[in-house]
Amino acid sequence: MTELGPVRWPPDPIRTGRLVLRPSEARDRAALVELFSSPQVGAGVGGPQPPERFDRAVLEREMPEVPGDRPGFLVVELGGAAVGAVTFDRRPAEPGSTRPDGEVGIGYLFLPGVWGRGYATEACEAALDWFARALPGEPVLLCTALDNGRSVRLAARLGFAEVERFRAYGAEQWLGVRVPPPPSR
Repeated sequence: MTELGPVRWPPDPIRTGRLVLRPSEARDRAALVELFSSPQVGAGVGGPQPPERFDRAVLEREMPEVPGDRPGFLVVELGGAAVGAVTFDRRPAEPGSTRPDGEVGIGYLFLPGVWGRGYATEACEAALDWFARALPGEPVLLCTALDNGRSVRLAARLGFAEVERFRAYGAEQWLGVRVPPPPSR
């Protein structure tokens, strides 16, 4: 059992046409420090973030040898190098949202140097397909700042339907849900 429920973790690597989604390894640490310390990346996460949130020295000091070593965290690899991450987490209700505690949310972050090439779509589609097989019929949430138009458009491409908007983290938030079709018999 994992935080996601009765799911075997880690999964086998998930391969797409260009990417591999896999559990984190020690070799990913430098790329993940870069990812989590990027103000460009953080600008699309929830709303305004304090500058110390991106302090590289703090991340270098505090990030474990194998960052993201937990159920639900998948590194996105391109050509042998980590370029992002896709996560699944059971979440408490978002502040200001009417959704209940304990629903699964998907998150994703990519290094700015790979933005605009379709990697987020490709990685999230593959991760959502895996999730639908692992937990058939379970809905998935995606929450993003409304002014992050790229993320809202990606949510629509991935099949998320808006369920509400609310204010949190100093910004208007968009919350969508994706309910997979019931498993075929």
